[in-house]
Amino acid sequence: MTIVISFVNCKGGTGKTTSCVNLVGQIEKQGHRVLLIDNDAQGNASKIMDLKSPYSLFDLYSISSIGFEDCIVKYNDKIDVITNDVKSFTLESELHNKRTRETILKTKFAKFSNKKDYDFVIIDNSPFIGIATTNALTMSDYYISVIDKGTSALQNLHIIDNLVKDIIDLGENDDLKLLGILRNNFDKKTIFTRQMNEVIEDSFKNDLFNTIIYNSIKYVEAITLNKTIQDYNNKWAEPYKHLYYEIISKVY
Repeated sequence: MTIVISFVNCKGGTGKTTSCVNLVGQIEKQGHRVLLIDNDAQGNASKIMDLKSPYSLFDLYSISSIGFEDCIVKYNDKIDVITNDVKSFTLESELHNKRTRETILKTKFAKFSNKKDYDFVIIDNSPFIGIATTNALTMSDYYISVIDKGTSALQNLHIIDNLVKDIIDLGENDDLKLLGILRNNFDKKTIFTRQMNEVIEDSFKNDLFNTIIYNSIKYVEAITLNKTIQDYNNKWAEPYKHLYYEIISKVY
């Protein structure tokens, strides 16, 4: 069974892409095959993985004859990637008049004959809540809401919740479920972080992952070298191992 998980937020700078890539790295270390989809026009996940493809996610969205199998490039033996680039900034206008614009990925993924080769599909999404993010959630089994310690964290969670509710109410994905809320880019020692964390726990205790990803220069160094944290520093990979096991406990 292939599990499709979207990473979502509606605020830039939360470290979502870094955590998305590092979770993919942990999934690989656990022996699974995984497909990473870069669904953000900034293409940051593609840059971290240092990959380019003849066909990007933009082509998958905009060219009817292009399928998943045409866009996949290999990062290593267990990680494949569908890359993205700046052309995707025009998707909103390109797809504006397309009747099925919110379900393009879901429809093409259903036709993807090799999807069973993957244990997981992980989708990194833009903080812009538009057609691309809606497409990702429409084809996903679960989503992970990523928040940082900022004061707008709770408001951002409500925006994502409303988007998911709309998708379910419209019948585009009745099975979409929140996998958990990931606290990311947190500072371990500051009083403000502790206070913010108390507010978040009071409001969303049942939905929070126990794992918290704290700031470290090691994560920045790893992505600068086009590596997952697992291939760069075992100590700082430990939080992603804990996150992996939390996810496994929820989906199986």
